[in-house]
Amino acid sequence: MAPSAAPAMSETPDWHLLQRCVLTTDPERAPLYARGGSPLSRTSLALAPGESVSYATYFGAFPGGYWARYAGVSDVRAAVTIEGSASVRACRTDAGGRTSVAATASDAAGRTVVSTSVDVDTGWVWLEVTAGADGATVSDVVWETSRAPRSDVSVTIAITTFDREQECLRLLGRLVDPEVRSSVVRVVVVDQGTRPLRDAHGFAAVSARLGDALRLVEQPNLGGSGGFSRGMVEALDEQSSHVLLLDDDVDLEPESLARVARFAAHADGPLLVGAQMLSLIEPTVLHSFGEHVARRGFWWEPVEPSLSSADLARVTVENTPALSRRIDVDFNGWWMCLVPSAVVEEVGASLPLFIKWDDAEFGLRAAEAGVRTVTLPGAALWHMPWTAKDDGLDWQAYFQLRNRLVAALIHGGRRGGGVLRSSFLQDVNHLLCAQYGSVVVRNQALRDILDGPGHLERTLREGPGRPARLLAGEHQVVVPVEKLPETRPATVMRPSGVLSTVARAGQVVVHQLRRPRPSTKPPRLPRVDGKWWSLGVLDTAVVEAASGRGAFVAVRDRSRAWRLLRQSVVLRMRLWATWPRRARDYRAAAPALASPAAWRERLSLSAAEDL
Repeated sequence: MAPSAAPAMSETPDWHLLQRCVLTTDPERAPLYARGGSPLSRTSLALAPGESVSYATYFGAFPGGYWARYAGVSDVRAAVTIEGSASVRACRTDAGGRTSVAATASDAAGRTVVSTSVDVDTGWVWLEVTAGADGATVSDVVWETSRAPRSDVSVTIAITTFDREQECLRLLGRLVDPEVRSSVVRVVVVDQGTRPLRDAHGFAAVSARLGDALRLVEQPNLGGSGGFSRGMVEALDEQSSHVLLLDDDVDLEPESLARVARFAAHADGPLLVGAQMLSLIEPTVLHSFGEHVARRGFWWEPVEPSLSSADLARVTVENTPALSRRIDVDFNGWWMCLVPSAVVEEVGASLPLFIKWDDAEFGLRAAEAGVRTVTLPGAALWHMPWTAKDDGLDWQAYFQLRNRLVAALIHGGRRGGGVLRSSFLQDVNHLLCAQYGSVVVRNQALRDILDGPGHLERTLREGPGRPARLLAGEHQVVVPVEKLPETRPATVMRPSGVLSTVARAGQVVVHQLRRPRPSTKPPRLPRVDGKWWSLGVLDTAVVEAASGRGAFVAVRDRSRAWRLLRQSVVLRMRLWATWPRRARDYRAAAPALASPAAWRERLSLSAAEDL
């Protein structure tokens, strides 16, 4: 299609909304929405005489290549309402990041349309508007296509919450947005906490705003896998076409939810459509562009490392070629992921993993059934980054390893040498850091794996209790600030380069062979410096928790370290020797364990046990 520009005709049903360009008055987040102008509302801004606004931003630009590849969209247009007069141009990047002008409109006024085309080699497309001599107001910027949606999308939103009342209520408040409500059948909140959400201050007001759309379900704590599986089952019972899995502690841009729903409606076939993650701590920083599982070590990794921690206030669609490449993923985190109900019926819900790896395993399972996952740029929410958590040091360490191995047994190679070797090196790191509790719970994970897939039912009901008790027995708990010993500042020398790293490794080995001499006034390290190269040369240390509330106290015990190391080696040798047989067992058991019927029975039994 040749680029063109023309004054808008009256709205016709032939053009279908793909994306609204929304705005914010939050100055910290404003660079994600538009550059230039003064926002007047969510959809309008004012331009001074001669001033320009560019929508070449994360939420402002249109990811045309994704729509062309997965939805078959080719012709698109941007429609904008201008009060006063202005010049308008549509710009674009190709998949290599090269920028060009696609179409222009001079002396535009009123409702103006700028048309162009997209294909699989398109990066982003966006509008730039420059006001005339008298200034202008720009409003209601949308991207549309003449290609009709392939299906009607009705969404059940599934939120799993555990004692995060105010965060969950803030999220529910975001869901009253009219664009969100237009396709949402039900909002199911699965409350698994110890403090009922219904009793929280503000719940009644939010419930009244959502009305009959809100359903609150209270059930025992079965982790994320149990909460989200309950949401999937509820979506099947509602006969919704899709279920949107959504974390309780996120800050949502409501337009993102509408974008993934429209994308699913236009898609060529069933897709899992996920959102990207921005950092709740640094709101313009992109924490996850997309994820894949490295098959050799069976560990999740960013699909584009150069975009991890990219500040989108500086790294823009115009100056960063990596942002313009269409990148395939293996799975999308369940911080926000839209799943077709038909896929749940075909491949099941989550495995009963409690927490960790449930989203990755589900994405791999769906892919084996021919259902792709798309992480859609321009659809995102704000979430606490993984680097701000202690999930390798608390009870989650058990589930992190156990579920990684379950996923590797089901979806990995014939032999598990890569994942066993990689996870063993993590054990060594914990031992060098005197984090013996982490190795204790990880060794328990190995024992449970060796027991076979039947152990998943038992550990689902036990939840964090058993690993938390094991950690407490090893004194690996967060000590409140007021109970910490007197400390001294630590001098941390981070190795840089190969020679420096090798030299530090030698120092660590020599120190580990010596008899420990604990200090009554240990050094205190920030969480980021609690690594093998610093803790490995100390006998006692205080390492701040990621939450900032208290710290871990590490005390080196040479005999304890050697005993745990031997257990780690023996357990992995047993698993390696029997890997093919155990892989067959876990693969054979997975369909029944994940089936909606199994979850209905499991949830019923759990509810009965709780009464």
